Amino acid sequence: MKNRHLSDSFRCAFRGIFQAFKTERNIKLHILAMVIVLMLAGYLKCDKLDYIILTITITIVIITELLNTAIEYTVDLVCGKKYNQLGKYAKDIAAGATLLAAIGAVIIGCILFVPKILNVLT
Repeated sequence: MKNRHLSDSFRCAFRGIFQAFKTERNIKLHILAMVIVLMLAGYLKCDKLDYIILTITITIVIITELLNTAIEYTVDLVCGKKYNQLGKYAKDIAAGATLLAAIGAVIIGCILFVPKILNVLT
């Protein structure tokens, strides 16, 4: 059923985020990585542009993980306990999207942080 009020839409969206956080290990790992990255950015005194880039990057990783989780739940709902090759493809492709987002985030983090870390060490 479609939400009739905007507040219902927000409530459902937050419920989904919290459900994923409660049940999915990888969401917790991404949130932990986010906290560490933001603490490191603060320690290294990153500028506004760095924070914008980090925010976009972190958001993309979290979004792909949430979509991956939704796809996994949907495939499990449709297929149940029965093995289905197309369901496996859907799950693997969604996981691949999350992996690519995470790899991209690590590359961006290295581009932003390595010069600053080397600057602090020298």
